Amino acid sequence: MIDEVLDRAKKSRVIYEILGLSKKEYDTLFRQYSKEFKQIVKTGKFVEASVKLLRWLGFDNSEIDLEKLIKGVVVMKVLVHYLNKSKKS
Repeated sequence: MIDEVLDRAKKSRVIYEILGLSKKEYDTLFRQYSKEFKQIVKTGKFVEASVKLLRWLGFDNSEIDLEKLIKGVVVMKVLVHYLNKSKKS
């Protein structure tokens, strides 16, 4: 699947075409996943948010090791930093 997506990415810049979805399917999924992601960001504690993020991405607890957890914390801290920075601008 990944090779097909990357191949389509060479031919198009439209995200839903690259993903092999109709615009309607993409819009529906985007709205749904955006709501879910916003709840993760609102968690308030970086480690807890990192665990939620990794579970949301499909990782089972047994697959979440220290490296993934730290990377998740980095993603959440950087994201919150830039969200806060954009609010000040």
